Amino acid sequence: MSQPVVSKPTDVSTAPVVSAEPGTTDPKPVRKMTIQPPWTKRVINLILIGETGVGKTAMLNLLANVCAGIPLEEFEEKNDLENEQGGSTSTSQTNRPHLYNITCANGHKINILDTPGLADTRGTDKDNEHKDAIANAIKTHFEVVDAVIILANGTQARLGAATEYTLKTISNMFPNSIVDNIAFVFTMVSTPASFNFDKNSLPTELVNSRIWGIDNPFAQWMKYRKMLVQEPPATEEALDEMSESAHRGYVKVLRMLSQFFQWLEKCKVQATKSIYELYLMSMDIEIQISGVISRMSQTEDRRTKLKKLQDDFQDQGHKMLSEKYERIINTPFYEHESTAPVHNTLCISGQCFSNCHTNCTVGFTMDRETLARLCASFDETPGVALLDRICKDCGHPAKDHQHYQARWTKKIKTDTIIDPEIKARYDAAKTESGKITILMEQAQKEIDALEKDIIDCEKELGDLCERFAKLSLSGSFIGYIASAIALLKMRQETLKKEGTDVEAMERMAQRIERLEKKRKVLEEAEKPKKKK
Repeated sequence: MSQPVVSKPTDVSTAPVVSAEPGTTDPKPVRKMTIQPPWTKRVINLILIGETGVGKTAMLNLLANVCAGIPLEEFEEKNDLENEQGGSTSTSQTNRPHLYNITCANGHKINILDTPGLADTRGTDKDNEHKDAIANAIKTHFEVVDAVIILANGTQARLGAATEYTLKTISNMFPNSIVDNIAFVFTMVSTPASFNFDKNSLPTELVNSRIWGIDNPFAQWMKYRKMLVQEPPATEEALDEMSESAHRGYVKVLRMLSQFFQWLEKCKVQATKSIYELYLMSMDIEIQISGVISRMSQTEDRRTKLKKLQDDFQDQGHKMLSEKYERIINTPFYEHESTAPVHNTLCISGQCFSNCHTNCTVGFTMDRETLARLCASFDETPGVALLDRICKDCGHPAKDHQHYQARWTKKIKTDTIIDPEIKARYDAAKTESGKITILMEQAQKEIDALEKDIIDCEKELGDLCERFAKLSLSGSFIGYIASAIALLKMRQETLKKEGTDVEAMERMAQRIERLEKKRKVLEEAEKPKKKK
């Protein structure tokens, strides 16, 4: 029986083409294209994206069979099973981006980058890992791309939180120049009446994208073949109905794929360099967001201590207050300093600013479990969960660490910083009360300076976000964060209903809090832009 020619080549240009059945020397029968009319592009590069559970693997198998000219009765499953993790369908079944090469009956090639499902229930850290892997896979395998195909469930009336998050993520990953190369394939659509999706639910930037509906005959045929051998045996009536349904779907899908490839024929190829550059820019924004939040936190901590010093004036002596003041203003101030393209393992726990593993040898990952398992900062401890492994450098758990193309660095020296004019007035003061008043004046001046510094940081961040918005398909960075928050809150409610332990709930609350802070910083940064 002839098999679809599909493989995962390390070099697309040298992908193997099988010309004989396994274990034989007989050539395969010559196949004819079942999709008419044929297209002229010799090579088509596709990126396949969709949230978990919409049937990307089944779509891949359909294309592999149909494009190879294989009739429905000879359909066979052909995908790299090592890339499938099994288990719950609520987690991404594809563990990593995977490049497939399909050799068509007309000798043309279709290269498909199958991607991990987004909105993974294991958390946004896992999604960040997927996005990083997708961006790097696009850079590695494709110089140009013909289209981005988004699969979604056509039976749902409106976007759920997971779908919205997926689309927002996609819109942030790709530049606006690729908008005409994006199309939707809605699965589980057996008839026009079963297509319930409201097109107006799509993000504004994608509402005019091409749309097709499909009830995948590959999936139907695989079910039919299982019914043939199941015990107890299925009735003849049930078998006939399933076979007829699969054949009807096969005829429909050939018409749909004919339209699909004619659309691909007209798509102008897009360079993938801009996709990767946009991804790097989003990473830069993430670093700046983290830096601004950290600076705000440190400023607030210093402000709180200085205000407390003022409150202590009535109870403590001048010398003690002076010493406390000097300790406060001499506290090191930390910011992110870029080390791109080198990445490091940093602690992000509260007031800890430790560069735990500079030049980390683990491949860049946003998945903290992977970091805990492979980074030299963490030792394996029997009976201790990955995220609870303790860092040998700073003593905090792995869940408080992250890869960054940056490092913590001291930006304020530890010398006493006193305004000369205020210092002169302080020295000339006749009473202890007068000295303390002048000292507090200096403290307030430092607070004002720090707050101005934060405003400057926000402006820089706003400028970067504005530049990102002009290049990005989404036109904004806030939407992605807002969708991520909504998704996390939805999962938080699920955890409550399932009676999840307190520690897990606290971790989820901390993730939401961090994202809320990011959104607040970005909204503040965009205010000046909205007023224009």
